[in-house]
Amino acid sequence: MTAAVGEHSRLDLGPLLRPASIAIVGASATPDIISGLPQRMLAQHGYRGAVYPVNPRHDSIDGLRCYPGIGAVPDPVDIALVVVNAERVNTVVAECGRAGARFVVIISSGFAEQSDGGRRQRELRALCDQFPRMRVLGPNAEGLMNVVDAIPVGFSPTINYDRGLDRLIAGDVAVVAQSGGLGFALFNDGLGRGLGFSHVVSTGNEVDLDLADVAEHLVQDPATRVLLLFVEGLTDPGRLAKIGAAARAQGKQVIAAKVGTTAAGRRAALAHTAHDPGDGAQFARALDEGGVLLAADQEELVDLAMVFSRTRVPAGRRVGVVTTSGGAGTWLADDLVLAGLRLPVLGAGTQERLRALIPAYGSAANPVDTTAQVLSRGGISPVLRLLADSGEVDALVLVATLADAKQLEREQEELIALAGQVPLVIYSYTRPAPRSLRLLEQFGIAAFTSGRRTAAALAALTREVTAAG
Repeated sequence: MTAAVGEHSRLDLGPLLRPASIAIVGASATPDIISGLPQRMLAQHGYRGAVYPVNPRHDSIDGLRCYPGIGAVPDPVDIALVVVNAERVNTVVAECGRAGARFVVIISSGFAEQSDGGRRQRELRALCDQFPRMRVLGPNAEGLMNVVDAIPVGFSPTINYDRGLDRLIAGDVAVVAQSGGLGFALFNDGLGRGLGFSHVVSTGNEVDLDLADVAEHLVQDPATRVLLLFVEGLTDPGRLAKIGAAARAQGKQVIAAKVGTTAAGRRAALAHTAHDPGDGAQFARALDEGGVLLAADQEELVDLAMVFSRTRVPAGRRVGVVTTSGGAGTWLADDLVLAGLRLPVLGAGTQERLRALIPAYGSAANPVDTTAQVLSRGGISPVLRLLADSGEVDALVLVATLADAKQLEREQEELIALAGQVPLVIYSYTRPAPRSLRLLEQFGIAAFTSGRRTAAALAALTREVTAAG
């Protein structure tokens, strides 16, 4: 359990997120096991700081001198990454404290999340008090990733080029999760959609540093604009509400998902990271007061991160829809209205100008159904431009197929200019081609693959716009 404010020396988390030196205690010469992966992944990503493998059974690992204990490391250590068996963790942490390590990140499991680990975690907590200048992340964590500086501290396959990582995308979205698997899954999902990240941090059982500590730091991080949180349990939801309010004051947004709202979920949370989920309704009320958005699942977390990262906040709730598919546009219209947004019927003058751009069998009302024929008549951008300049809508949704990237390629300059003028998102009623996702990443335009998800994202973006807007 995390110490109350003032009971424990608080340090700047900068060296945790951007360490100049990392000791791997329990480093292995076997490259494909958990204790062998961190050193290889640091090398993969070109980490330029000092790396110190610590294991008395080896003289060197992958060309780096190996030390018998962290006390033998000759230089200061920002992070001691602990990958030894649970029975040895507390001994190692005490050695780290005596050696002056600034942060300890404990990957090892076998603490309060299992029946015989409670005593071990209490002893670990006592060590945190014994060495107040050393802060501990974990145990039972999956590590962290500084995406901006390409610094992996952990073993997740989502940050491993040998296990499926295609590329890192640096951006303004950070993830803090009490579940390492879910935290890095959010990162993985976002990367697959072209979303850029600043940091991913898993906090595990939180014997010392907790999710709120990390979130509080990242809200002040210039590289971070959107903060995603996966929460199993918090002793003080009000603190998270204050973090949310601080974020909003800086034009940033905190988005959280809270699990453990049922008896089965509470039982699972206690078994996973020993967190007590608490009162879900109280948690929701506190976060709402702080302007923190609640997401229903991991897909919605990434959707909301996408729209807040890439889209300007509309001045009102009036949405103009331009579609090349009448059916998809109709379905989206229902979704937008059900989400609390408005689709005003366009004025006669605007409709008359639109009819000059679309086939006679299209529709100039709203949604504007251009039909697919518009793509061979000058493209979709002139239609979007006309709506953007009309003053009759506050945001635009383009409904199109992105299975082929040619349309985006042909109209990229116009789409980029439009997105800079008016909030613009895309609903692709087909799965986007990889090339389309790369282009949208370059354009800075959010895209979704269902009308409901498009509507939910836009509604969240306009949450504080007055109903009259």
